[in-house]
Amino acid sequence: MSSALRGQVWFALFTLLTWTTGVFGITSIITGRRAPCSNEGEPVRVDHIDKLRCFSCICMNGLVECRNENYCPPIEGCHMLVEKTEDGCCQKCKGCMYNGVHHESHTEWTESDDPCKVMRCEAGVVTVSNVQCHTPCANPQPPEQGKCCPTCSDCKINGQTATDDRDVTSDDPCLKCRCNDGRLTCSKKACPVLQCNADRQHQPPGECCPRCTGTRSLYTYPKTCTLGSRFHRDGEKFDMERCIKCSCINETSICLRDSCPILNCAQEFQQKRPGNCCKECVFPEEFRMQCSYGGVVYEDGQSWKLDACSSCKCAQGMPSCAMTRCNVTLPCPPGSRLIHPPGECCGRCEESEGVCMAFGDPHYKTFDGKIYSFQGVGRYQFVADCEYHNFSIRVANVYQNKNTKTSTLTKRVAIKSGKMRINLGQNLRTKVNGQKVNLPYKVEQKLLIEKFKDHLIIDLLNGVKILWTGKSFLELTVPPSYKNKLCGLCGNFNNNVQDDLKLRKGPVVKESEILTFGASWCVGSKTICAKYAKQTSKIRPCKAKRLDKNPCKYLTSTDLFNGCDSKLNYNKYYKACMMDMCECPSGKCYCESLMAYARECHHLGVDVPNWKKHSYCVANKSRRKKAQRTAFSKEKIDLLIKQRGINRTRSAQAPLPIQ
Repeated sequence: MSSALRGQVWFALFTLLTWTTGVFGITSIITGRRAPCSNEGEPVRVDHIDKLRCFSCICMNGLVECRNENYCPPIEGCHMLVEKTEDGCCQKCKGCMYNGVHHESHTEWTESDDPCKVMRCEAGVVTVSNVQCHTPCANPQPPEQGKCCPTCSDCKINGQTATDDRDVTSDDPCLKCRCNDGRLTCSKKACPVLQCNADRQHQPPGECCPRCTGTRSLYTYPKTCTLGSRFHRDGEKFDMERCIKCSCINETSICLRDSCPILNCAQEFQQKRPGNCCKECVFPEEFRMQCSYGGVVYEDGQSWKLDACSSCKCAQGMPSCAMTRCNVTLPCPPGSRLIHPPGECCGRCEESEGVCMAFGDPHYKTFDGKIYSFQGVGRYQFVADCEYHNFSIRVANVYQNKNTKTSTLTKRVAIKSGKMRINLGQNLRTKVNGQKVNLPYKVEQKLLIEKFKDHLIIDLLNGVKILWTGKSFLELTVPPSYKNKLCGLCGNFNNNVQDDLKLRKGPVVKESEILTFGASWCVGSKTICAKYAKQTSKIRPCKAKRLDKNPCKYLTSTDLFNGCDSKLNYNKYYKACMMDMCECPSGKCYCESLMAYARECHHLGVDVPNWKKHSYCVANKSRRKKAQRTAFSKEKIDLLIKQRGINRTRSAQAPLPIQ
């Protein structure tokens, strides 16, 4: 690896350390670009970096992606950082000793003999509290063995549904309800005693408990406890405040704090009276059996929805509201993406669709992200469902110039789905079962073909979609249900880019054996496929005049592609573009590489709406009209010359007036 690349990889790693895991306690944002790479899916060596065992780096979307092997725990808000850890990879918060057992920070536990007493460790402080139970149902069931609170069979609270992966809170933000195996449990615990001073505490709106901001490392003295800005000796008892009583035991502060009663009134009616430790509901003197909310009057017991995440119920004249709290872990794992269905409160991680493309002379991007070039002439299996045989797509590749025979393109596409045969040709010509069809064309529950401005969308209505430009750009999108079931030039869609070049019957080959790979997926004459593949594999000279202005440089424009280069490396698309421009009849062969890059940016969540306009890949209508007017004028002049019998050479010297 070059020194420049090593530096870029180190910068990518350093950004990961400080931004993702917060190693070294650094909380500021560091910006920069990730290092490029060329071998998609392969590990990237970073031998020169300290603590190498803590990281693994791979090539993803043409950029170095590094992950911490030990998944360092979050340290934001920790005011008792441990300076040295066993492996040296992570900083972490000081744990706690309780009854001779060590517990990590941010953990919670109960004891078998008293499940209604809960302990929580936060930065060397154990908070011991009692659990307050709530049963929002008429016939609660007894607590399960080893649990504290009764359960309800209906997992709804004021119209909000609790599930295994999300909590529901009410007017009392410390009351949390969760549904496990169809049983609802609602409980309230005391907030943990925090290690930081009051001026470093912050309570987010709608949250139950305050949090510490920032981090802090302190020197710890043997046989002492640190809490806030004070030290306490082992065995010493002390009060944090009137309602919190603590002891220093085994260098851990053990604090007793009672949980407050559950409140069933809106925030504006919750008050803490002087001398009390807990808030209570204080209602106005007049008692009503109706609720007024947002200018609407609701009867006692009536429920209404505020939005997808919250709803309310009228309880004895006071609105009681419940809010859903989402617990989705971000970012989503590789091969999946976060989606937010309309009308639902919480997003969820869902497996990503597979996308394969053929573009230019032809270049292929597989479902798993490999980009390669194969200029074989003949008919080839683009992709097929090799398990259930639900569909297949074949492509016919031909020479762009029959005289030079140095470049090829995808000219026709043949789709098989059930008993239907769809043939796509140049200029968006479309046939179904051998008959030319007018668009849009639809077969109920089987097929939909729609024509847009410059492309077709073929929806097979089983989640498979094909985009065809009527020239040589082809894109296929398949749902996650087809993972590891496909085969052909597009690979097998198994999230492993290393085995994409697998022969029809045989092993995985290297990219240097691309002709062997392509020939194995020939569905026409094997002899013709092999013959022409060898011809097009010869090194061909590049016509330098095509590259004078080098339109492939549009790919390097951050503005044109809306900063997509931070998510997707353009290098391989640039190389494909340069190859296509070597022999280009139209002069605009660069446009397909730009389209492939723009489409992949779109799939990665980057919108690039104006790339065609600013790269001159859209036909100029005004020029076309001017050319048409010029052609019409010439035809009119020729007609007048013919009618008047005037010599054309003479008329050129003395222009004929047009009447």
